[in-house]
Amino acid sequence: MIRLFALLLVSSALSAQGIQFFEGSWDEALAKAEAEDKLIFVDAYAEWCGPCKMMAANVFPNEEVGAFFNANFVNVQYDMEKPESAAFREYHRAPAFPTLLFIGPNNEPVHRVIGARQVPQLLADARTALERVDDLEALRRDFAENQPGSAYKLVRALIRRGEPHLKITNDYLRTPGLDFTAPANLRLILLATTEADSRLFDLLLEHREAILALEGREAVDSKVRAAVRASFDKALEFRSERLMATVVEKAELFDNDEAKRLESEGEFAFALQGQDPEKVYKTAKSYLKRGAEGDEARLRNLFGALENSDFIDRTVIIDLAAEALTGAAELAEEGWRDYYNLGRFLQKRQRYGQALEAAERSLAALGPDGPANYRRAIQDLVDQLREQTK
Repeated sequence: MIRLFALLLVSSALSAQGIQFFEGSWDEALAKAEAEDKLIFVDAYAEWCGPCKMMAANVFPNEEVGAFFNANFVNVQYDMEKPESAAFREYHRAPAFPTLLFIGPNNEPVHRVIGARQVPQLLADARTALERVDDLEALRRDFAENQPGSAYKLVRALIRRGEPHLKITNDYLRTPGLDFTAPANLRLILLATTEADSRLFDLLLEHREAILALEGREAVDSKVRAAVRASFDKALEFRSERLMATVVEKAELFDNDEAKRLESEGEFAFALQGQDPEKVYKTAKSYLKRGAEGDEARLRNLFGALENSDFIDRTVIIDLAAEALTGAAELAEEGWRDYYNLGRFLQKRQRYGQALEAAERSLAALGPDGPANYRRAIQDLVDQLREQTK
């Protein structure tokens, strides 16, 4: 059953949406990196480059990649054959495409990779770049000597390496007389908060306004939502309705509407852990209306959870799944993909008339100028279904 929950746990409201690329000039990127004490990640590409397109479509939008790169780098993209990259090309070159560079605020390269990378490789490259600027031994020494800002830098390095950081953070934040107005301490709270059911999360909420002034609303809201989602996941993993109630309570402190969505999502997820089809139907229907409506990712995930559940042979569950994917298709920029998947889903369940309608909507949504290979695949489905409805 745990496999099913993975389909639920990615939502547009609460998860990273891939790498967010900075759109300012190269000088502005350098200034931002210096102000935020970060490296710059540069995707140097060409418009015609196939491997570049692969990374843009499959790697940069990845949730894990986005979370790591958005937290640790100022991210920029340059088409190396267009005027937009002129200032960057004064200092750096790309002998092949894509070239992926990690550059310090001083405009000096730290690490460079040539060629396309898959998700695990790109994350490994990023950690290699960070390890070259994070001298862990020196950071531990500075922390032991109580150097200003050393706790933040040490914890950041530990997080980047995937090493435990919570004990050091919590012990430091319990230091008698600690100045919680100090920017480094406020940034440490934001950096280290990973779950909503924690003292760190409570400190984040307590000092939220001061942290907002330092880091901005987007960074704070993103961290809060990620922490809530992490505790939500944990509640499902341990089947703890008590923890789920705590998660909802914490969510209410920053977004009451999101708290209601989470509550209905959690009820549905817990129902999927059981064997009561009526409860699954009722909680799924409630989640569709109270939690997923208007949220493309949640609607798509609801469809996936139902499709892969043990209850998908039931008529009412099929209807709900179809309604969820139709809702996602109506919201999506490329809704033809969802209509096509809906057609295949309904065809498999011998609902040929409904399946044909979905396939025809997919073809219409793709339009005459859509990629020929996709048009052929959809047309093949339409032709099959027309035969099956005779």
